[in-house]
Amino acid sequence: MNAPLRKNLYYGIVSKIHLLFLLFSCALYAQTPTIESINKEFDTATKYAHSGNPEKAIPILDKIKKECESINYKQGITRVGHTLAIIYFNSSDYNKVISLSEDYLKTGEEIQDYEKLSHIHRLKGCAYSELGLLNKGDEEYDLALEYAQKIKAGNNKQHALGVIYGNRASHLIKSGAPQDAIFASINKSIAEAEKINESDNSYISKKYSLIAYSYIILANEYAKAGNVPTAGEYYLKALAIHETKPVPLVEKVVLLSELGYFYTDQKAYDKAVKYAESGIKLEKEASFPQLRRDLFETLSKAYLELHQTEASKKYLSLFTALNDSINNSEKKAVDTALRSTISKQKKQYLASSSKQTVIYILSFLALAVLGIVLFLRYKKQKQIQIQKIESVLEQLKARQNQPETIPLTATESSKTEEAEETEDDKEEVIALMSPEAEEKLLEKLHDFEQKQLYLERKVSLSYVAAQVETNTKYLSYIIKKHKGKDFNKYINDLRINYIVQKINDNPVYRQYKINVLAEETGFSSHSKFATVFKSTVGVSPSEFIKYYQDNERDKKEAS
Repeated sequence: MNAPLRKNLYYGIVSKIHLLFLLFSCALYAQTPTIESINKEFDTATKYAHSGNPEKAIPILDKIKKECESINYKQGITRVGHTLAIIYFNSSDYNKVISLSEDYLKTGEEIQDYEKLSHIHRLKGCAYSELGLLNKGDEEYDLALEYAQKIKAGNNKQHALGVIYGNRASHLIKSGAPQDAIFASINKSIAEAEKINESDNSYISKKYSLIAYSYIILANEYAKAGNVPTAGEYYLKALAIHETKPVPLVEKVVLLSELGYFYTDQKAYDKAVKYAESGIKLEKEASFPQLRRDLFETLSKAYLELHQTEASKKYLSLFTALNDSINNSEKKAVDTALRSTISKQKKQYLASSSKQTVIYILSFLALAVLGIVLFLRYKKQKQIQIQKIESVLEQLKARQNQPETIPLTATESSKTEEAEETEDDKEEVIALMSPEAEEKLLEKLHDFEQKQLYLERKVSLSYVAAQVETNTKYLSYIIKKHKGKDFNKYINDLRINYIVQKINDNPVYRQYKINVLAEETGFSSHSKFATVFKSTVGVSPSEFIKYYQDNERDKKEAS
C-alpha cells in the first residue's frame, strides 16, 4: 500500500473514531438528568397522581427517585416519598403508606425538609386510623405536628398545621373522643386555614379545601348530636365553597356522599338520590373506591325507600362486590402492618436461649389445649345462639300474621311485667277511663307505631303522651294493660322489632356497622343498642348479622 493511500486511510479511521466519541458524549450528556428535567417529570407524575389513573404515576416516580439519587438531589427524593404516600392513600392502599421506605424520612431529616416530613407522617397517621390502629395513628400525628411547628412561617406552615388538625379531628371521631375535643381540633384547622394569604394563587385551593372539609366534619357532628338544622347549614356552606372556589374534585365527591347519607337519614330520599347520583358521576374522574362504595350504599337504601326495586338491587349488587373487595384489601393491610410492628420482637424471641425455647414449646402446648377447650365451648355456645336466632325468626314470621299477639323474644315464654303503680292508682285510672276512651287511645297508639315515631331520639313518656293526646298516667296504664310491659320496654321492643325486620328483609342492613344501626333505631349509643338488642333477641347484633352472612356463604358453597 503506497504512502498517500495509507495516510488517507489513517485519517479516515481517526475521523470515524472522533465522530463516534462525539456521538457517545452527546448521548451520555443527554441521558444525564438535571433538576430542571426532573421537575418536568414531576409535573407529569403529579398530573397522573390527581387523575383517574394515579397508578401511572408510580413508575415515573420510581424513575425520578433513581435520577435524584444519581445527582444527589435530596429535595427530589423527599418529594417522591410524599407524592407516593398521597397516591397510595387515595387508592386506599394503606399498607403501602405505612410501609413507605424509611429512606424518604431519613433524607428529609438530613436536609431538614420539615414540610414533607410533616405531610408523610400525617398520611401515615391517616392510614393507621383507617385500619383501626388508633394508637399508632396518634404517634404519627404527634410527629406530624412536631415537624409542622418547625416549618418556616408562611402559607406552607399554616396549611400543614390546618390539614393535620382537620385529619386529627376525623381520627378523634374514630377513637370515640368527646365532642368538645373534636370541635377544638376543627376550630384549630379553620383558624390556621384562615391565616393563609390568598396573594399566592397556588394556596387558594388549599385554603378553601381545608375550610370546606372542616364544615363537613362540623355538620356530621351536629347531625350526630341531633341538631339537624345546624348540620344542614354547615353542609350547604361546604357546598357553596365547592361551587365557587377551586377545591379538588375528590373532596366534592366526599361532600356529595355525606349529603346523600344525611338526607337518607332525614328520610328525604329524593334529595339523597340527587346528591349521591351526582357523586357517582364525579367519582368516575376522582377514582376513590371507598367513596364509590358509600355512594352505592346510599343509593341502594334511598331507592329501596322510594320503592324503585330494580335500581335498589343494582346498587346493592355494586355495593356488595366493592365492599367485599375493600374489606379483603384492608384485612390484608392490617395483618401486614401488625406483622411489621412485631417482627423485631419475633426475631429477638427466636434468638433466645434453649431454656426459653422449651418454655415457649410448653406454653404453646398449654395454649393449644386451652384453645381446643375454648373452641369446643365456642361451638356449643354457637349452637345455642343459632337456636335462639332461628326461634326469633320463626316468631318473626308468626308476628307478621298476628302482630298484636306474638311478642318478639328469644325466651321460651314471655312473662307480663308487673305494674309498678299501686292498686289505688290503677283504680283511679280505670274509674276515669271509659272503654271507648281506651279504644280511642289504643288506635292513636297504633298510629304512633305505624308512623315509626318510636325511632326518634327524643322519645319519652311525655313526648308519646303528647303525640297520642293524653297524659302520662293514662298512657302508662294503657301500655301496661294492653302491651304487658312498662313504657321503656315498650319503646325498646318496637325499636328492636323494627331493626330485626330490616336486617331480615334487606341485605343492605347486614353491611352496616353497629353504631349506624343504633342511630337508625334512635338509641343514644351503640352500647345501649347492643345491650337492649341482646336482652330482647338473645344474641348480640353482630352475632345476629353473622348468622345471615354464614347462611349466604354456605348457600354459595353449596351451589
